[in-house]
Amino acid sequence: MLADAPGWVQALVLGIVQGLTEFIPVSSSAHLVLVPALAGWERHGLAFDVALHVGTLLALVVYYRRDLWGIALAVLGRSPEAERTAYRRVLLLLIAASVPVGVAGLVFGEGIEAVFSAPVATAWLLFGTAAVLIVGEQLHRRHARPGGTSAAADDRDDTAVGRLGWGQALGVGFAQMFALLPGLSRSGLTISAGIAAGLPRPLATRFAFLLGLPAIAGAAVVQVPQVEDLEGITAVELAVGVTAAAIAGYLAIAFLVRLVSRAGIDRFAWYVVPVAAVSLWVLG
Repeated sequence: MLADAPGWVQALVLGIVQGLTEFIPVSSSAHLVLVPALAGWERHGLAFDVALHVGTLLALVVYYRRDLWGIALAVLGRSPEAERTAYRRVLLLLIAASVPVGVAGLVFGEGIEAVFSAPVATAWLLFGTAAVLIVGEQLHRRHARPGGTSAAADDRDDTAVGRLGWGQALGVGFAQMFALLPGLSRSGLTISAGIAAGLPRPLATRFAFLLGLPAIAGAAVVQVPQVEDLEGITAVELAVGVTAAAIAGYLAIAFLVRLVSRAGIDRFAWYVVPVAAVSLWVLG
């Protein structure tokens, strides 16, 4: 029954899956590998994957438009001095933290792509995401102490992310590098790295998502030259997939930002572990 679903239904499902799981720490890459495999669908191809990433990129741009506008004004020198200094530092932190994933993608690209064709390996890597979520939250609770900066204050301060240390930013950047592998959640690894380094959850989440902008855009740009055609994907299916990814992605960001202000993200491990186990049972 699922295997016979119309193309636009498959595009809708995959778009929603991509949008939700790109930002909720359960690994979008794993779900995009496992969902078609479990449903009996053929892989839609590289062009469709790039299109879905564009949808989630749009969600990030819209949600973090204030930060992006602040960075643009700072670069142009058209904002107050304190704000300009803070946002320029944010830009430098994002550039520095993006270097590890860029280098790893260029050096290990072919090997990483091979893992995307291995659903069983992807399912095993999901256990790694669960472990990172749990360990990161445990380390964060050790760092937490009375009298620290409140989550609410970090959320209200537009320039708070500019006060990250270089070591904290680079730690998040190196964590993002491992998320090139399907099954290892980019949002899960980067948020966990931030909170493990002592950042308040809202600030760690904000930096992780801002860091996703160059990562997702860069991945799409690198893949574009390899895309020869849409491999049988119709314009309607493409539009449905991109729209679904953008809307689901925006809702996922809003949900997670609200969640981390009052609770940890380790609870998602209790979703990831059963998904991995069931996938191994079905595919094995």
